[in-house]
Amino acid sequence: MEFPQLGQHCSAKGCNKLDFLPMKCDACSAILCKDHIKYDEHQCSSSYRKNVQIPVCPLCNQHVPYEYRDQSPDRAVSAHIDRDCRSRKREKVYANKCSVASCKQREAIPVNYFQHQSPAKQKKQEEDDYALAKALQESERQELQRIRRNQTTSTAATANTSTSSTDNRSCCVQ
Repeated sequence: MEFPQLGQHCSAKGCNKLDFLPMKCDACSAILCKDHIKYDEHQCSSSYRKNVQIPVCPLCNQHVPYEYRDQSPDRAVSAHIDRDCRSRKREKVYANKCSVASCKQREAIPVNYFQHQSPAKQKKQEEDDYALAKALQESERQELQRIRRNQTTSTAATANTSTSSTDNRSCCVQ
């Protein structure tokens, strides 16, 4: 026996279930069964009016207000970080100015150009570079000699120790 005057049918697409305790969606006013009462379950077109979530900025832990009703939380937080976030001083990405005097270009990494030098300055620079290279070469040569001397003396000391111990044994045996 069926009671057609009792209950109502679910208005969700493909359901049409007769429910004796139907519920009314508070956003779209549709009559729904217990399986489709959530906004996502019946694809509620008016859920934005009731399903309001206030995002929190991950950097400064402040609540981020929406700029308009249908804005996504990600976009609201992103806009907040770009404009209003007071978590820390934001460093400029393109803070390095080009080293050429007439250039106004900014770069992410410092770029240094070698400017043309006068012949006298260039010759002085070459002489300084040559003297530095010679001093470095001499230092390396001296270090190599010192290492060879140490290796030679340590090898000779080891050989002398083994020879003297052999001589001592032969003396003791006689």
